[in-house]
Amino acid sequence: MSGPILAQVSVCPEARGGLKCSVMRWVTALAVVTLVSAVATAGFENLTCLDWSPTGEYLLFAQNGGLYLGQAPNGSQPRRLTPETTWVSWGRLGPGGDWYVYVTPLEHDYILWRGWITGDEPEELYRTQGHISQPTVSPDGSRVAFVAEHDGTTGLSLLDLASGEVQSLTRTPFRAACPDFSPDGDLIVFVGLWKEGKSWDLFLLDLDSGSLEQLTEDSFFDWGPRFSPDGEWIAFESSRSGASDIYVIRRDGTDLTPFTHDQWRDAFPTWAPSG
Repeated sequence: MSGPILAQVSVCPEARGGLKCSVMRWVTALAVVTLVSAVATAGFENLTCLDWSPTGEYLLFAQNGGLYLGQAPNGSQPRRLTPETTWVSWGRLGPGGDWYVYVTPLEHDYILWRGWITGDEPEELYRTQGHISQPTVSPDGSRVAFVAEHDGTTGLSLLDLASGEVQSLTRTPFRAACPDFSPDGDLIVFVGLWKEGKSWDLFLLDLDSGSLEQLTEDSFFDWGPRFSPDGEWIAFESSRSGASDIYVIRRDGTDLTPFTHDQWRDAFPTWAPSG
């Protein structure tokens, strides 16, 4: 019986930014990875995020300052969602897959937007003079977590879409990035860099209690964590093999397991909605 399916972006070190989008099947033994499909295309360069739609039909990705929607599993037939006049490096889909969030910089402000797959006029959700980035949507679609810069460092903030209230989530002596909600919406996994640290590690934040748990603690670069559909596993990019590969780890910090090991730079893992 096959297990969860992941997609990730793979960068060829010899191709000067050329990318390979891959979909891989993770067999139950966690030791065998079978390549289901892979596409190497000169047009897929400089991707900075990847998200799989809840229906499994398409992928949302950012490339060269624009957000695109392409057919799963390899992003084929991409359609640009954001205007040519805006620069977008990160986007995430809402729980129904019919809308998405992204941030655009203006001369003095940063704006968090809700865009529509149908192409309808985007909705402004939040505006601030401070730098914000990397928004992600809660499973019920009621909240958006994002990275916010304050006093020279970055932390996580939470926007309630109904009230418009913004809450600061992390008041810690490290930088935070790449938030992702657990499927039940109770936890956020993210990466943090201690003030005097040299590497980014995985952290788990309990939204009810505010408690913080560090999942990895080492000298390696960890980035882009994503919860599995059942909430038991977290996939992330890491340099612990000497190159950037995809790893999975249980939500309690155990069973750290390599998912890829190749000559590519593997990044931005995202789970198939079916798991």
